[in-house]
Amino acid sequence: MKSIAVIIHARRQSSRCPDKHLRDLGDGNTLIDIAIDNVSKLNNVEEKYLAAYDNELIDKAIDKIEILHRDYEAVAPGNCHHSVMYDHLNAVDADYIINYNPCQPFLKVDKLQKVIDWFKKSPLESAITVRQTRNFFWNNAATPINFKPNDRLSTTAGPFLWEATHSLVMYKRSYMLENWELFPNLYNDPYPYLIDWDEEELIDVDTELDFKLVKTVYNNEV
Repeated sequence: MKSIAVIIHARRQSSRCPDKHLRDLGDGNTLIDIAIDNVSKLNNVEEKYLAAYDNELIDKAIDKIEILHRDYEAVAPGNCHHSVMYDHLNAVDADYIINYNPCQPFLKVDKLQKVIDWFKKSPLESAITVRQTRNFFWNNAATPINFKPNDRLSTTAGPFLWEATHSLVMYKRSYMLENWELFPNLYNDPYPYLIDWDEEELIDVDTELDFKLVKTVYNNEV
């Protein structure tokens, strides 16, 4: 059976919504508070971590969550190479990693637990949460990707694609440290298993508008 580490990756220097993890949602709670509380409640995992560089985030950790210290280059604005972004995995003992998205405060702990319990026993080496996106897509050459010319354009009955939600990303630690990729994304090698997720849990804070939406929904629920 797999050994698993659940890791919250957080940083302050988000270019589109700076300090989003530390902003008050209206009752003193923040995105990082909710994420840490959710992860602390998870069972059937060997390790639970907050991976961070900034002291303001590190100070949020509680007894059940250990700290993985990241270098500044791993959290600086932009997209660094995975060898920098995931170097802290060398300090993890578990064979498998589950990245937990702290930007989605409405993820339900009971559903997270069911997925973790399934992955723990599964022979699969990787999985990722997704949702259906029913729309029409073109590539950079303006060629249709998921429909044929003259198809009736409908967002209710038309074709769909699976879109990654990044709520949970599950992968083998040794594969990341050897190849600096989550998984090869080749069929059965190990092609990631797709886990469909409920739309209402997936409001994700990437922009200022997203944060306003989350804050409004959150205050209507609490």
